[in-house]
Amino acid sequence: MKQALLVLLIFVATLGKSVGQYQTPGTGVRWNLAQLAAASSGAVAGTGTSFQVNQTIRLAATDTLVINTNATVRLASLALFYVDGVLLVNPPDSAKFTAVNPAAPFHSFWFSATSGGSQLRKTIVEYGGGIKVVGASLLFDQCTIRYQVTSIGNTATNSGAINLSGATSTITNCRMYRNGRSAILSPSNGGTSPTIRGNTLLENDTENGNYPQINLGPGGAQPIVIENNLIVGRYNMSGGIAVSNLLGTPNGTQVVIRKNVIRNNRYGLTIIGVNINSYITQNTIENNNINPNAATGGSGISLQGTGTQTGVVARNTISGNLWGVTLIRSSSTAPSGPTVSFGDVASADTANVGRNRFRNNGNGGQVYDFYNNAPNDIKAENNDWGTASAAEVESHIYHKVDNASLGLVDYQPLATPLATRSNHRNLAVSVYPNPAQSFVTFLLPTMGPVSVQLHDALGRLVLEQAATKLGTAQMVVSTAILAPGVYTYRLMQNTAAAAGKLIVVK
Repeated sequence: MKQALLVLLIFVATLGKSVGQYQTPGTGVRWNLAQLAAASSGAVAGTGTSFQVNQTIRLAATDTLVINTNATVRLASLALFYVDGVLLVNPPDSAKFTAVNPAAPFHSFWFSATSGGSQLRKTIVEYGGGIKVVGASLLFDQCTIRYQVTSIGNTATNSGAINLSGATSTITNCRMYRNGRSAILSPSNGGTSPTIRGNTLLENDTENGNYPQINLGPGGAQPIVIENNLIVGRYNMSGGIAVSNLLGTPNGTQVVIRKNVIRNNRYGLTIIGVNINSYITQNTIENNNINPNAATGGSGISLQGTGTQTGVVARNTISGNLWGVTLIRSSSTAPSGPTVSFGDVASADTANVGRNRFRNNGNGGQVYDFYNNAPNDIKAENNDWGTASAAEVESHIYHKVDNASLGLVDYQPLATPLATRSNHRNLAVSVYPNPAQSFVTFLLPTMGPVSVQLHDALGRLVLEQAATKLGTAQMVVSTAILAPGVYTYRLMQNTAAAAGKLIVVK
């Protein structure tokens, strides 16, 4: 870290020579913007609520800048606001930091390890090169961070809109949107444990690269907390949330991800690496399918690593993704993939209750609620798979039954699905031919009224038919209009129900 900080200081000094630099005296002064303008010999100019920063500013370690009135601060192209001291922003409505010319962004904000205690409230930061925090714990509350770029001409700035390295910063109730890459980023080689709560992240990664909207490396001594956020994508290469420990940091990473809504991204949530323990609970993870290439994304939840990646996934709604859950071991020689539990009725952990709700996850004409691509067994008990039929659940899961080299997904007992919570009895039905071409026949136990529904691999209702009078105890349904693929059927007769899988071929 000392070496990295030295490089940073050399970089800032070089930058200061190119655009000029003013440093506060370091005598314990506590200034407002007007006082800073008066003392800076033109580096900062303006009065009232309008100011302009004409060159790089450095707030010395013992000095404080307080902005507690509404203000707009415009920064010159490539100007950098470097904070060694304390920056306190808390206006009645808002304080805006923006570029003099949006087409020529300012460089960035940099907070060093001595800037701990800085707080940005009701602060708008736009048309810059991001905010970098190195070794300090900052508070961002009710802020708007938008239109941050990753380079200005040939000058690289920051990969994230907010870049956190070390410590335990807190980001709450903020809006972060239309930034060049990730909204929130931490490095792959240092312990950083932010709390990210109650924020709205929209359409970040305008560069449309492989950058999730929240992109975090390994945590520190405290858990990473990502809670109550809305994360909505637009660009088909950008994911929702990623947490990784790729370098195998021995102290491990603790992460809590709960009560978030994650939708319309390339993937919803991914945990990658080793020595990670995650609690993923009460999230809504839906329609993360905007990149149609199922080989490179589309998972609601993707866990990739070894047996040292542990944790609990419970009470989530996982729907409309190309894959509901994918488990992948980190290499073909790893003895195990992640050993995260998706529900264990025998567990003493009261959070490990399952109760995940899977709906309409699939691609290529097949439902994939759970894909275990690792050799170890996985617990996934007491979950709602949208059906009370174990045979139908089996058709939605890829595991040892489909490939003997893979581990078993233990999905029984089933939780009673919301759509079927009644006293329905099982209906004894035979189906032929299956695969079907132009028609399918359902053999029924009686000749009473019956109804049938067919849904495609994405859960869409594609056919519905009912008969009030049957001459025989069978129902014939035409499949001529259906495209080839895998469908699920559901029959109702009196108070009994049957469900299963139907394959249509041409």
